[in-house]
Amino acid sequence: MDSIKSSFRWALPIIVIAIAVTVARTVGFFGITYGPVMAVGVSDDGRYVISSHRSNHLVLWDLQNEHHQTLSNDANIYSAYFIPGHDLFLWQDLSNTVYLQNLEGGIEREFKHFPTYGHAMNASLTNYLSANENWNLFYGYGDSLKPLLRDSRSPSLMGSGKLLNLSLSSDQFFITAGKGLSEVDERPISDETPVVRPVNDLRFSSNFAGVVLWNYDTLSPVTKFSGNSVKTHAVISPDGQWVVSADENGKSFTWNTSHPERRMRNAGYSGLFIEGLPDDLPSSEYYDKSGLIDLPKGPHTFTIAVAFIHNSEYYLRFGNNSHFAALFKTGSPWPVKYFDLGESPKLVTYGSQYDRNTAIATSPEAGILAMGHQSTGGISVYQFDPDELTLERIWVVK
Repeated sequence: MDSIKSSFRWALPIIVIAIAVTVARTVGFFGITYGPVMAVGVSDDGRYVISSHRSNHLVLWDLQNEHHQTLSNDANIYSAYFIPGHDLFLWQDLSNTVYLQNLEGGIEREFKHFPTYGHAMNASLTNYLSANENWNLFYGYGDSLKPLLRDSRSPSLMGSGKLLNLSLSSDQFFITAGKGLSEVDERPISDETPVVRPVNDLRFSSNFAGVVLWNYDTLSPVTKFSGNSVKTHAVISPDGQWVVSADENGKSFTWNTSHPERRMRNAGYSGLFIEGLPDDLPSSEYYDKSGLIDLPKGPHTFTIAVAFIHNSEYYLRFGNNSHFAALFKTGSPWPVKYFDLGESPKLVTYGSQYDRNTAIATSPEAGILAMGHQSTGGISVYQFDPDELTLERIWVVK
């Protein structure tokens, strides 16, 4: 009996320490608490960031007070999303319940859903879009759930190495983007799925895996934007006027939604590729370099993500395996400036992690950029000044 008591006395401090560590990790006392950020959203006013992590933590970051708190350790890793126009964010727990939560912790709406691999809601709080791991796209939830795209197991998150990205405007359009393929993206929509077909007539997402413009009212594709290849990321401007895309092969394009048939190619780091030239020219003659600016050492031509940083006027393009971002003014193919995001800690842009391009988010209204890190659970936050054209890192949590 004495030996049992003695063993218990020795074990008790260890048990107490273990419980303390568990509690501390739950409330976020240790910097090593969180796994890498998988999805992040920024509030319109630029004060708050919401993030979901590979460790299933959901974290709310208060940028003004440089404080963060753990809201859950039971979160779907791809589910953090700030709803534009509201102090509300979306997230999903591992029991597949989706929550619309306010900054005070109140739940304003909740519903059962399938496990989401990316979801979004617009400012009206009526248009909810979500995708699953096989790039099937759905509108609504519960009894109002409508499939917009459905396919077999490919393309998919596993097969394509990235999510089917969703980008919403405040106007009538939203876009999806996954994997560009010219022979598919160039097929007219009317040849496959006329817009007049009923919404419950399922469309194969393999025919809509590239950059596609959709209409909220009809829930039908308006047009497909061709030109990109393989892993493609795209965004629509807040006013719904511009669509910008970029891919892992370094191609980038801009379209105006009023004239979607007009495609403008954007310059890469080596120049603006001139389309339609004969194949027998020297490689140097394929590029127009007239609008290039001095290139710092470090950018990588492959693109992992694009994001609007100041209303619909300026956007950023993030190179893969690079700590630089290129600033573009919408409507011009030429880079305006290059920003050094900092070499340490390494950012999510490193490591060809295209399944984590949702770990980069902005508030175009406030000029705030938030990014996850390559291998740790912290974030880096930047402030864009549209007058001085500067991007300053204002907070980093390693």
